[in-house]
Amino acid sequence: MGCVFSLPEDRRDAAERAPTTRETSFIEKMKKTGKNIIVFYGSQTGTAEEFASRLAKDAQRYGMKGMAADPEEYSMGELARLAEIENSLAIFCMATYGEGDPTDNAQDFYDWLQENDDENLSGLNYTVFALGNKTYEHYNAMGKYVDKRLEELGAKRIFDLGLGDDDG
Repeated sequence: MGCVFSLPEDRRDAAERAPTTRETSFIEKMKKTGKNIIVFYGSQTGTAEEFASRLAKDAQRYGMKGMAADPEEYSMGELARLAEIENSLAIFCMATYGEGDPTDNAQDFYDWLQENDDENLSGLNYTVFALGNKTYEHYNAMGKYVDKRLEELGAKRIFDLGLGDDDG
């Protein structure tokens, strides 16, 4: 004796139309949804992710539209294209993990920053908020690195590096 399961026709059609590839262009997603602020987060325990989500939501109070984004899910090589979006801003909420290391989800972004000396980010407006704990030897190392490296690649810092301290 056997059992046969079949989806209703409308659900089967929807499943067949579902995209099989994930959108890796945050620029295209921002354009489609009318966003002009992107808040990337490097988070190990969820604190930076939660903070990034709150910042993205708060953008609305200032007439802007924001979205939080995991750098692991997008092609960070697109940062140079952010200038295509009027009044755009990239905010980086970066936690430091272990001995001054990037979080797991920010490792590829860290590698990209280290490997792309020829990248020109002159059209990128950015700011960085680092999350850490001053009792650690490498306090906010990842945020400090991202801030310094983006400037070296020609991006324009629009607000000073913020240093968050979980100990205080």
